[in-house]
Amino acid sequence: MSKEQDILSQSRPESDGTSEDKPQQPVENPKQTPELTAPPKPATTPEPAVPDPAGSSAPAVKTSEPVAPPKPAVQSTPAAPPGPAVKTPEPAAPSKPAAQPVTAAVEEKQPPDKSKAIVVDDEPANRDFLVRLLEQANMEVEGASSGEQALAIVRKHKQISLIVIDNKLPDMDGVDLLAQLHKQFPDARLVMATMLDDRQLIGKAFENGCDVFLVKPHGFMELFQRLQLSDKDKNKLTGLIIDQYGPRPYRG
Repeated sequence: MSKEQDILSQSRPESDGTSEDKPQQPVENPKQTPELTAPPKPATTPEPAVPDPAGSSAPAVKTSEPVAPPKPAVQSTPAAPPGPAVKTPEPAAPSKPAAQPVTAAVEEKQPPDKSKAIVVDDEPANRDFLVRLLEQANMEVEGASSGEQALAIVRKHKQISLIVIDNKLPDMDGVDLLAQLHKQFPDARLVMATMLDDRQLIGKAFENGCDVFLVKPHGFMELFQRLQLSDKDKNKLTGLIIDQYGPRPYRG
């Protein structure tokens, strides 16, 4: 052995026998084209092992999502022991108000007052016939046989609607009675009923307040029909002559 080799051997550290010398890597040729390979899959990181209290390691166990801790139970208040049953009194029914005594008299519906009428004739047959005829016209009728009796009857009434007067009376002429009645009841319808068809008598009757001059025995049914219409038309019994020729207006 030469001197140089001996020096190199002394300067090289001795191997301790625990590690092996790494082999030299072959030098790649830079001109050589590398082969295309698939990209490596990412390595799966193993889950850490759960340490065992005894010191041994167990395989890793995949833990599930944490479970919410249960809510504490609500402690219910113990019910009070039942006491003796108490009977609730039922409310008393309200008392009905006492009926008030009826002080006002119940007014009954009365039919309308009938119109008042007077028939003045000394002949009973003629008077009774006219009374019944006017009653059929819904009038309240009284009869008189003289002028004085007629004046006594009208004093009992404040209002009269119709007066039928005969011209020949035992105590006075009808035209004179007509004038007195017209002053007392200016709104009443005055009818002179006579058998005398005299122009002078007719004129005097209308001057004293006569409304209708009727010649007997004509015109009674015409008078009845006009009485039924006189409430709607008062001209039906004003300034009228009724004789054997029928109704016609008085022209003076």
